[in-house]
Amino acid sequence: MSESPKAEIPELFDLVVTGHNSDKSVEALVRDVLTLLDDNSPYLEFKLSDALLFNNGMVSIRENISQVEAEAISQQLSTLAIKCAIRPTLQLVPLEENTQLTGPLYTCPACKHQQVQTKEHNEKCEACGVIGDSFLRTQRMKEAVESERQKYENELSKSIKAAEESAKRYESDSMYQEARRQLGVEDKSGDSKLKIVAVVAAIGIGIATLYAFNKPDKTTAPQPETVAATAPAQ
Repeated sequence: MSESPKAEIPELFDLVVTGHNSDKSVEALVRDVLTLLDDNSPYLEFKLSDALLFNNGMVSIRENISQVEAEAISQQLSTLAIKCAIRPTLQLVPLEENTQLTGPLYTCPACKHQQVQTKEHNEKCEACGVIGDSFLRTQRMKEAVESERQKYENELSKSIKAAEESAKRYESDSMYQEARRQLGVEDKSGDSKLKIVAVVAAIGIGIATLYAFNKPDKTTAPQPETVAATAPAQ
């Protein structure tokens, strides 16, 4: 019996970023590409950042696509002054139906592809080429930066609010003092001192007046000799 012919595997390609001539920052270029391709996935953002930062021509941003699709994306990226190369995908021979994976499985954090884990750290995905530890480290760094940015914005917002409240209080106090000045009821330190001296003087005069009215008269008060002469004899 003749063997059934094996299914022909379609030829696939990878789109590799080899550099750029843009004056924009890498961060701005990444945002532009994500918008242009309508793909905001963390996987594509990670690959684009690596490719544009190092310019080593080793990072593919699209894998296992047709040549037509690769050429279309390359044409789109050229509008952003990004240079690309189209390379044949290193394709894996499909396993026989009865073949089973043995050993612990590794799941790629970028594309979720599963494969047999070959080492404990720095496992490289066979499907997308991402090194898991590097991908996770980049994600943690982004989360830390975002957390610090939010803390900074919260502190800045509190400082601005406190400054606004202080300015309002100062403005209110200034308006209150101006209103008292226009009404002629503004308290001055010199006037206050004079008022205190006047009150103390008035109290002193009042006490002296009372004492003068209640002091005995020397002309009408009986003398000691008179009192002794008029005393009854014993």
